[in-house]
Amino acid sequence: MATDNRPLRIILADDHPIFLIGLKVVIEQNERARVIAQASAPDELLAKLREHPCDLLVTDFMMPVQDQNDGLRLLERIRREYPALPIIVVTMLNHAGLFRSMLALKIQGLLSKASMADELPAAINSVSHGKSFVADSVQRSLLEAADYGPDTLVALQDLSPRELEVIRLLAAGKSVGAIAAQLNRSKQTVSAQKVSAMRKLGLANDAALFIYVQEHGLV
Repeated sequence: MATDNRPLRIILADDHPIFLIGLKVVIEQNERARVIAQASAPDELLAKLREHPCDLLVTDFMMPVQDQNDGLRLLERIRREYPALPIIVVTMLNHAGLFRSMLALKIQGLLSKASMADELPAAINSVSHGKSFVADSVQRSLLEAADYGPDTLVALQDLSPRELEVIRLLAAGKSVGAIAAQLNRSKQTVSAQKVSAMRKLGLANDAALFIYVQEHGLV
C-alpha cells in the first residue's frame, strides 16, 4: 500500500481504449494515486503484474482474446500468483452468480462501469484502507437474486439435456412459443425448463441470461 511519501501504485486493465482512458482520468483525480501500467488483454496484464510491483489492480471482468475470455479463470490465476494483491473489478455485467463467484475469490472491490465516475474513487479509498467496496447496483443484484439463484455458479453440464436445449434455442433468439412448437412441448413446459435453468445458473432475468450465453459461446 501507499505510504506517506509514495502514491498508490495502480495497474489498469480493460480491452476498450475509451474505458482505459476514463479509468485513468478518474483515478488520477486523486493526487495520491498514480497509474503505473495499463493492459488491454489477459496475457499483457499478467506481464504487467510481473514487471511492475503495485498496490492495487483495477480490471475489467472480461477481456476476450482468442480462446481466453473467461474472466473468472483470469482472476483465479491472479489471486493464486498474487494472493495479497487488492483487486477492484469494474464490469458492465449484471450477474449475481458471477458477482458471488468473484467475491468468493476475495475480490475487494466490485462495481459497475455505468457508475464508475461516482464509485471508483470511493472504491479505491476503501480498498486502499483494507476495506471492501461493493457498489449499490451490485448489492441490489445480489439481494434480488438471494431467493432466486444458487450461491455460486452452476456449470452448463449440470443442466438437464432438455434445459440446455431450451437455453440454446433461447440464445438463438427463439421465443418460448417458437421453442415449444419446434420441440413439440407445451409453452408451460418450456417456460418451466427456462426458469429451472436460470435458477441453476444464478441468472435473475433475461438480460443476464443473454449475457451468460454469449460468454459461453452458445450463440
